Amino acid sequence: MLNLESTATNPDEIKLGLALSGGGFRAALFHIGVLAKLAELDLLRQISVISTVSGGSIIGAFYYLKVKQLLEGRRPDALAPSREAYIQLMREIEREFLYAVQRNLRVRAFADRRKNARMFRARYSPTDRLAELFTEYLYGPGFGWGSDWPLKDLPIVPASANVTDTGRIPSLVINATALNTGHLWQFAGPYVGEEVTARFEARYSVMPVFPKLYFSDPTLESGQQARLAALNLGQAVAGSCCVPGLFEPMSIPGLYRNANGEEITVRLVDGGVFDNQGLVSLFTAGCTHIICSDSSDLLKAETEPAVRLVNVAMRANEIMMNRIRGTILDELFSRSPDTYAFFHLGDELGQQVFPEEAKRFASAIARIRTDLDAFSDREAYTLMYYGYRLCERKIPGTVSTPVDWTFGEVENWLSDPLKRESLLLHLDVGSRPLFKVFFLRKSLPYLIVLSALFPPVLILLAVGMYGLYLLPKWASILVAVVLLSLIAYSQNSRINQWLDRLPWYRRTRQRLVVALVPLGIPVLLGILVALVARIQLNVFDRLFLKYGRFRKGHTKRELTSRS
Repeated sequence: MLNLESTATNPDEIKLGLALSGGGFRAALFHIGVLAKLAELDLLRQISVISTVSGGSIIGAFYYLKVKQLLEGRRPDALAPSREAYIQLMREIEREFLYAVQRNLRVRAFADRRKNARMFRARYSPTDRLAELFTEYLYGPGFGWGSDWPLKDLPIVPASANVTDTGRIPSLVINATALNTGHLWQFAGPYVGEEVTARFEARYSVMPVFPKLYFSDPTLESGQQARLAALNLGQAVAGSCCVPGLFEPMSIPGLYRNANGEEITVRLVDGGVFDNQGLVSLFTAGCTHIICSDSSDLLKAETEPAVRLVNVAMRANEIMMNRIRGTILDELFSRSPDTYAFFHLGDELGQQVFPEEAKRFASAIARIRTDLDAFSDREAYTLMYYGYRLCERKIPGTVSTPVDWTFGEVENWLSDPLKRESLLLHLDVGSRPLFKVFFLRKSLPYLIVLSALFPPVLILLAVGMYGLYLLPKWASILVAVVLLSLIAYSQNSRINQWLDRLPWYRRTRQRLVVALVPLGIPVLLGILVALVARIQLNVFDRLFLKYGRFRKGHTKRELTSRS
């Protein structure tokens, strides 16, 4: 059990690290509860290094900017560093971050017709768009900050020398994975670059290493300096969140050259590919004590695993990632028990958090989606509450003044059988990546769809039937066969996978895209996708969030206000 007052280490030499795992917004919301408890225990002021991955990077960067504002004396309320100040930071994060989450960045990425048209062309990807949205809604002027936070400006410069007397000056390490080399890539305040972590890699591997490039290094070429200066916090977080297969890799050109002097483009994917807990960076930083908040997906038993090629490949990847997780955690668990605290979504202590219906709650929370979707109050506050209670049980301590957190409302719902069942239904629905509102046993979403689709569908059916009636019988049969074949082929993933392996098919498809650009087809597609996204945001997201409230929601002004 974590003990910072252990006699094994000189208090002046303690270096406390905090690891925030990946897992999309689910992880970010879980981590908020953990951070809230650490604020109560007055441990946030003792943290020296914050290592983040994917969803942990989203909330970790948001929290770090809050701390930076506090320690640099740039808050409008002139709040001074103290236990109460960190509790105030977490009160703000509790509501402000949820407001940003409920904007649904996943769908909002496709709600701009002009951006959609750009994404149909080269050199602008959904990952680039995601980085822009992170800046707009979390780290930039669009959400109240003074800039888009270039990475070179990230290190905290305290306002006075006596800040260190009341706490540590934390550093932030955002972890990604370099596809070029397979190494751990770090975005940090002083530098960006790879960290060679394994003894084998350091001694025997022939894989090249992208050395760390420091923003303050005057010996760098002008091109390198310009490219480093252009990197911002939103891009770093997007690179850390870039799930392979869902997002294109984050591309960073102009930082390195090969032996022939040719420019190398670094391509980054989710840091969870290398280490989804963020522990490796804390090990290499020499942290003597570690707190690890793990909200990553856990490997689940399957009675009859699917045999389709895609399913087998996905299952094999899950097994491999579980093995990597276990290996990294083994290194943590080999340390003295009083030097670390570890808790995760599947923790057995969850039965104490949810004494009634413990298994159902544990299963529902573990299956909540891990993407960047909109999360309702019920989902978000339950995740925060769970992280808070697990941290409370893993890091016991005396709290002088209890804090009335907003997510504490979950306690009242757990004590009421009807409310508890309603909450469980909402959490069960939270496992679905799409169409969640249609599974909440509400009639309004279905009425909206039927009222919108019935007239045009009826017209199309009438026109189609009339057209088939005018055709000869053999022609009608032929059209029906062709349509059924197209549907069958389009829905058969194995056929599509086989077609994607054919070079001539890929070339033809790429040439078709190039040919369609002068005709304005990308613009038309961009408009269509944006229309669908806006319907989702303005109709079905609003309904889902409305049905998922604990109580009447705050106004936008209250949610976005900053003390």
